[in-house]
Amino acid sequence: MPTDSSIDLFSKPAAGLVPGLGDGRPPRGLTKAGWVRTTGWLQVGHHPVSSAHIAAFAGLLWSLVGAAVVVTSRPVVAGVLVITTPAVCGVSWWLFTVLVRPASSARNTGTKRADELTPGDLIRLYGTIGPVGQVVAVTSGEELLVTLHGGWHRTWARDHVLHVVELLS
Repeated sequence: MPTDSSIDLFSKPAAGLVPGLGDGRPPRGLTKAGWVRTTGWLQVGHHPVSSAHIAAFAGLLWSLVGAAVVVTSRPVVAGVLVITTPAVCGVSWWLFTVLVRPASSARNTGTKRADELTPGDLIRLYGTIGPVGQVVAVTSGEELLVTLHGGWHRTWARDHVLHVVELLS
């Protein structure tokens, strides 16, 4: 059913444009709506830092505070706390992002202006971090209407800068 803006509301996304990993597998964080949930928000150069490592580091900081409180009365407990808490926090977060709320790790590889987008591009939907969508079509007009896998539509000015990503898991 085409509308006035020539968008077919009932069309299915192109079969070859489903977000996927380099080896063809679907990403771990692919949602039913067609976008990809991602983990982590820290990237050093072109190397993403695992959110499990960040959770382990936060656990280390909290364990140091707890150890400082109990070290005089229970030094063995303080030592065990410092050793086990980071591991428990990191593994717990990793299990959460793999089993409970699956999410993919992704690496920002560069930027593109909205008028440079092509079908198949994987882009961040809301800035430098967050979910990823795959471009299915770009429709020119006063502003660009970008159709994403799953039927999502976003409107951006031609010169709006978007982050292009590579899905890693």
